[in-house]
Amino acid sequence: MSRSAPTIPRSGIRGSVILTFLVVGALVVPGAGAASRNEVTLATRNLYFGTDLGPVIAAPTQTDFFLRVAAALEASRATDFRGRAAAWAAEIDATRPDLIGLQEAVLWRTQTPADFSPIPNAETVEADFVELLLDALRARGLRYVVVKTQTGYDVEAPGLFASGFMDVRLTQREVILARKNGSVKLSNVQGGQFAARISIPTVVGTAITLPWAWASVDGTLGGRSFRFITAHLDPISGEAQRAQAGEMLAGPANTELPVIWVGDFNSDAEGTAITGVVPATATYSDVLAGGFRDAWALKQPADPGFTCCQDADLRNPTPSLETRLDLVMVRGLLGVEEATTVGDEAGDRLLSGVWPSDHAGVTATLELERD
Repeated sequence: MSRSAPTIPRSGIRGSVILTFLVVGALVVPGAGAASRNEVTLATRNLYFGTDLGPVIAAPTQTDFFLRVAAALEASRATDFRGRAAAWAAEIDATRPDLIGLQEAVLWRTQTPADFSPIPNAETVEADFVELLLDALRARGLRYVVVKTQTGYDVEAPGLFASGFMDVRLTQREVILARKNGSVKLSNVQGGQFAARISIPTVVGTAITLPWAWASVDGTLGGRSFRFITAHLDPISGEAQRAQAGEMLAGPANTELPVIWVGDFNSDAEGTAITGVVPATATYSDVLAGGFRDAWALKQPADPGFTCCQDADLRNPTPSLETRLDLVMVRGLLGVEEATTVGDEAGDRLLSGVWPSDHAGVTATLELERD
């Protein structure tokens, strides 16, 4: 799953030079509406921040590093942020999920002139993917609210542009959205970063530590409660990724409530679910061993349901999805009524020629069963 530098996969990592932690507070809100009193519709969507930072990490000289930082931002700009946000909103309009787990719901920021600060401090907003999506939803008459925003890695580096040096800051965020004034009542909002993480050296002498994150909320509908979790697991190190899944199983997923765990697992489920072949990492098997069931495999056993990955520039004319990394995993008294993918067909490409994301999204409707 590598786009450029060795071990840098298509999904998830596109690093930088300085890292710090930013944790954004949660907002507890009324939950989403459901198709019936015992059904809840959920979605997971990796929005893709629009570039490949593998070349930045692999830069052989400092000058190359600065030039590649600038090129990464320019490449991201070329993916049509607002157009893609409109496409995400159209997907949501078509399925009307009650709860949505977003991965790579990033915040791009810049600062001119660059100050080469060791702490990320650029504040000029280049693109806020969450606000772009909410604006696009409002344009369709849909009202969703942010339940939880949890920061993963937050990195900044100077880029050498034609106009000179400018700081470029990228903040990765896991986000839960809920349909406003719906029937699902929400409580116990949580979030955090995984303790298991890797560090990557760079030519500028600073090792980048990459914390990935998760967020969760408890929902109640028709007297039945459940826990909804979204997470983005490490895309580079199978060992770190597997440890993160272990943290989840021992932490937020360690509850007597039925659990719905969605996200970009970066562990190819297609092999195990469809052919019995062991996936590229052991994470998916570990999650199954933890008592979870794969909603897609249960409802669409004959369909591989590929979700990753389109080309880095999103301009491949035909779909190039070849692995299933984006999952809806369920445990407890939850029946799977429906599971579909979105953003994975040729007709989903924007008029600008790009795909909505390098991932497809997954939507599932679940029945909250009684004892």
